Amino acid sequence: MTITAPPSARMTTNDSQLAQIFQYTVEAYKTFQKLAESLPNPMSASVFKAMAADERHFRDLLEIKYLDTGSRMKVTLGSDLRFQDMLEGDLAYREIAEMLIARERTMERQLTEASKNSGESDRNLYRYLSTGKRSHVVLIERELEMIRNYPDWFRREDAQDLIVHGRSE
Repeated sequence: MTITAPPSARMTTNDSQLAQIFQYTVEAYKTFQKLAESLPNPMSASVFKAMAADERHFRDLLEIKYLDTGSRMKVTLGSDLRFQDMLEGDLAYREIAEMLIARERTMERQLTEASKNSGESDRNLYRYLSTGKRSHVVLIERELEMIRNYPDWFRREDAQDLIVHGRSE
């Protein structure tokens, strides 16, 4: 005889997981959008703008899923102190990139795990979101590599010229 949790208990776990993913998506959108607006480097700004657009799209998909379940989801957007430090300029550019990579990797792992443990109806959504997170990691890793070569990479307004022609000495 197999004992399973009542349907309401299973739904609550799924709802809390959905709420956590939704909350992360909203916070990631805010982070990427602020970076896109504040960075003088046009190449980096366009990367973060594209990632913010991805997060907005992910949020819309999660909202459709949330509305489909017919349940209530409580989302509290707490202040992220590291995010605040980043906006105030208290973190070095390398630290910003490393923090964003860590956050995206963590979420990618959670989404991958959720896709393995979820039902058929949720599996594709979690896989889609997980691969989106992987693409974000790759983009931020590229930015981190540029920061390693040029510590002021996010501030450089001549980024395209630097990439095409190299450093003029």
